[in-house]
Amino acid sequence: MLLRALVRRRKHRRLVAAGLVACGLGGRLSIVGNRLMVNKGGVFGVLATMLGFEGAFMERALRISQISAIEIDKPALFLRYMRITYPGAPHQSGNNLHDMMAENAILMSLFDNRPFYRVMARIEALMDADD
Repeated sequence: MLLRALVRRRKHRRLVAAGLVACGLGGRLSIVGNRLMVNKGGVFGVLATMLGFEGAFMERALRISQISAIEIDKPALFLRYMRITYPGAPHQSGNNLHDMMAENAILMSLFDNRPFYRVMARIEALMDADD
């Protein structure tokens, strides 16, 4: 049991280092083949659900070719979050709290956001390869 957990952890670290997985307070992003898997939830999802907000837990699979833009927003008073733009995604409202809770946004970590930048670079490279 312990050995299996260690192997799983080592595999997760390799995926993070390769730019295929990023975990944050608002969930997890992972690249599987030509798809981006967005799993919203995490610590912030539990807190938002307890406070009565909707949409805190969600799973979505997007083809990389469908993604039109990916950007990291750095509001002054709130946590950083990554916003993914694709056809049918909610538009930016200008309200930082509302935009952080949108289905196309995922909250990043408090301290180390390098995995999110790696995932973003990997997605942009795959988007360029499709052109």
